[in-house]
Amino acid sequence: MNVLIVFAHPERQSLNGALLDVMISELEAQGRKVQISDLYAMQWKATVDRSDFPLLPSMND
Repeated sequence: MNVLIVFAHPERQSLNGALLDVMISELEAQGRKVQISDLYAMQWKATVDRSDFPLLPSMND
């Protein structure tokens, strides 16, 4: 079985990061194929603002 883990924490050396490491180890020990999607490593930002929609006409136009 394949497992995708979405990790979203700004500090990889946090408790959440340690729990991620344990989860990966345990799943791989069970023979699972594990893939990690680290949102902060991908420069993901948690908020959406007007700059995310440059082609949307402004209300002032």
